[in-house]
Amino acid sequence: MIQPTAREIAEALHQPEFLSATVIDSGQNNRIFDTGKVIVRIPRHDEARRDLAREADVLAVLAPMLPVPVPAPKLRNVGAYVVAVHRKLPGEPLLSLDGMTAAQAQELARDLALFLCALHALPQDMLRDAAPADPMAEWRDLLERLEAKALPLLPAAVANSIRNSFIRFLGRVPDAPRTITHGDFGTGNILVDKGRVSGVIDFAGCGAGDPAYDLASLSAGLGDDVLALMAPHYSGIAGMRDRITFYRSTFPLLDVLFGVDHGDAVALDAGLRSLTAGNVPA
Repeated sequence: MIQPTAREIAEALHQPEFLSATVIDSGQNNRIFDTGKVIVRIPRHDEARRDLAREADVLAVLAPMLPVPVPAPKLRNVGAYVVAVHRKLPGEPLLSLDGMTAAQAQELARDLALFLCALHALPQDMLRDAAPADPMAEWRDLLERLEAKALPLLPAAVANSIRNSFIRFLGRVPDAPRTITHGDFGTGNILVDKGRVSGVIDFAGCGAGDPAYDLASLSAGLGDDVLALMAPHYSGIAGMRDRITFYRSTFPLLDVLFGVDHGDAVALDAGLRSLTAGNVPA
């Protein structure tokens, strides 16, 4: 996919400041630029472009129902290309709880819990493509993709451990709750200003899912301690522990699949190193 030049984007958006914009992320799906006032996301591949369009629709529906600011992206044409633009939200990405006092960490955990409570309480039919007929189908499909593309790259013992963990998971949680989930509630997508959550970004993966998945994403970045701090404000975390552990341990597998599907050697190597180091599903 040939991407537009900086000058083409600046002219199409009537944003001359884009010529001096800072690249704040160059991830698997999008390149993201910060002009100081607006954020511009440029999709790297066709799937990412479709995700941006869907995300704009999703956020238009969800934003009024959420307790913290979220982006209001608008799609703009740059020639035959599409980019997403939204006003920059206040704050910086939450990277860790290091340096916070106990009281500050508790207050931040409360903000996180209240956001997830509000999101997870929304009816699934708010989203057009919300609930699949078979909620476990995505995990069976994932296992099939892993069998074809990822497990052959791993030592036999590691591959067998992953395979068996999926079989156990599919057998024990067919009735897991389904809610609207963020889908990528990691630290880089949570903004903090003066110790409080000031925004949540990147809703490309938002849809119907197990709420434990969002908690797994959060604990992958901040550690299990954050779940303990959230527990007084988000009931049921203790009962989700097994599912949280499973989901969290599948994240390296997604890196491997992305690396294979998109020829991304960095993602592929990171996923394989994590898995061969022992980070396999339990």
